[in-house]
Amino acid sequence: MAKKLRCPPCECPKGVALWLGTYGDMVTLILTFFILLLSMATFDTQKIAQAVGSLEGSLAVLEKGSQSQINPPAPIKATPIDTQVEMENVVNIFGSLVTDYNEVNRISNGPAVELEESEKGVIIRIPEALLFESGSAELSNPSGIAFVKRIALELQRLPKEVLIKAIGHTDNVPIREGSMFADNLELSVARGINIADLLMQQGLDKSRVLGGGEGEFSPVANNDIPSMREKNRRVDLYVYSIGEDLSGMIGDIGREQ
Repeated sequence: MAKKLRCPPCECPKGVALWLGTYGDMVTLILTFFILLLSMATFDTQKIAQAVGSLEGSLAVLEKGSQSQINPPAPIKATPIDTQVEMENVVNIFGSLVTDYNEVNRISNGPAVELEESEKGVIIRIPEALLFESGSAELSNPSGIAFVKRIALELQRLPKEVLIKAIGHTDNVPIREGSMFADNLELSVARGINIADLLMQQGLDKSRVLGGGEGEFSPVANNDIPSMREKNRRVDLYVYSIGEDLSGMIGDIGREQ
C-alpha cells in the first residue's frame, strides 16, 4: 500500500495577526477621543441659523427658489471709552511738565512742585510760596501763575472727559487777627476757588473745573515740626477722568460758578 502523504505542520500562528489588534485599539481610541470632543462642544443655534441664511442668500438657494432673503445686520454695541489709557497719558504729560518746571525753578532756589500718582489719576502739589503771600488768597507769584496757565493749556489739549479740582490746604497755625478770613478753612477754600478761576480764564470749560479747600484737615507732613509744616500749606490739583469717584481722595468742596 502507498503511504499517505501528510502536509507539513503549519508554522503560521492561529487567530488574527498581531498588528490587526494594535490597529483596532488605535482606531477605537481615536473614535473615543472625537466623541469626547463632540460631547464638550457647544453650538449657538442663532449664529448657525444666520450663517446658513447668509450662505443660502449668496448662492441663491432660498426657500421656494424664487424669493430673496436679506438677513438683518447684527446689532452693533458701543465700545466704552477706556479712560485708563487716557490717564496714563495724563501722568506722562504732567510728569514731564513738573520735571521741566522744577529744573528751571531749582536755579532760583525756589520750592519744588510735587507730582503724585493715584488710583484716580494724578495729583499736582503746588507749594503756597509759588502762588500766594502768607495769609492771602490773592495770586501774586508770576512764576506760579505761569505754571498754572501751562496746566490749563495742557488740559485744553486733552479730551473733555479729563477734569481738574483745585483744593487749597493750610497748616494748623491759627490765622492772624485782623485777617479777612475767619479761619484756615475759609482761606483754603478761597485759594482753591481762585486757582479754579484762573484755569477757566485760560479758556478751560467751567464744567471741567472745580475749586474748594480742606483747611488744616488733610496734612501731608507733621504740623508739630516747623521745618515740615510748610509742606501742608499748598494747593493740590487733582486731574482725573470723568466717572471716577474722588470721594475717598478728597472731602467736600465748592464748585466755582
